[in-house]
Order: sequence, then structure tokens, then C-alpha cells
Amino acid sequence: MKKKNVTGRARRAQTKDMLLPLPSDKAQSLSLENHLAFAMLRTGHGDLDQIFCLLRVLYLAFYLRGESATGTDIESYRTAETALKACFARVERGGRCLLREQEQKAIERMLTLHDDQLATVPKCRYVDAWERLRRFVASRQGSPIRANAIT
Repeated sequence: MKKKNVTGRARRAQTKDMLLPLPSDKAQSLSLENHLAFAMLRTGHGDLDQIFCLLRVLYLAFYLRGESATGTDIESYRTAETALKACFARVERGGRCLLREQEQKAIERMLTLHDDQLATVPKCRYVDAWERLRRFVASRQGSPIRANAIT
């Protein structure tokens, strides 16, 4: 069944499953994957896969920022993005894949926020965020944060 939203475009009616948060085992599994990537980068044993994992988390959290009162500070997303890009740049220059202390703090804040999002946002919002991430990747733009967050 399709309903029209305020813009007049048709949208699908959401099932009960899509209106509930992600199942707790799925949210915990995603959180574990994210925190393991962070642990690898904190200890200098990571690689580009962990950087890209955390960039994915960062951009998903950014797309979900309107879902909680604590996720609205654009600067925290910029700081985390800068930290991951700095780590990436060091790796490109032949350095270790290691987050520095200040960079770690920025990523920790972002992971904590995203853990809260995973536990509370409706599944339909999470799926929407993934779709926005997919479109961003296909667009080959530099950053959804910088493109969408004009201060």
C-alpha cells in the first residue's frame, strides 16, 4: 500500500518490523564490528579496511543525526572525518595505520553516538541511511558532511 507524503510523492507504508529498532543481536554485532575496527586503528595494527569501516560508520551516523538530540553537532562529525582522513593520509605516505590520541577521542565519541543510534532508531531510518550512503558512494563526492553541513 502506498501513501502520499507532504510533497505529494508516493511512499510505502512501513511494516511493524521496519518501525521498530534493529534487533538487539544485529545492533550488537554491528557495534562489535565497529569497535574492533577502532581497536585495530588504536593499536596501529589496522589497515585501510578498518579506516573505511569507520568512515562508513561515520557517514551512517551523520545521516541518522536527526534521530537523537545528542547527534546534532556537525562539528563532531567533521572532527571524526578529519581524524580518519589524516590516518588515511599517513598510510598513503607509508606510515602506520594508527590513530593519534586526539583522533581516537573523536572516533570514540562518534562510535558512542552510533551505538545509541543502532539501539534506538527505527529500522526504516537505518535502511534509509544506508540508501543515502550508497548514493553518496556512487556520486564520488568528497564528503557528505562537508557538502550538507554548511555552518
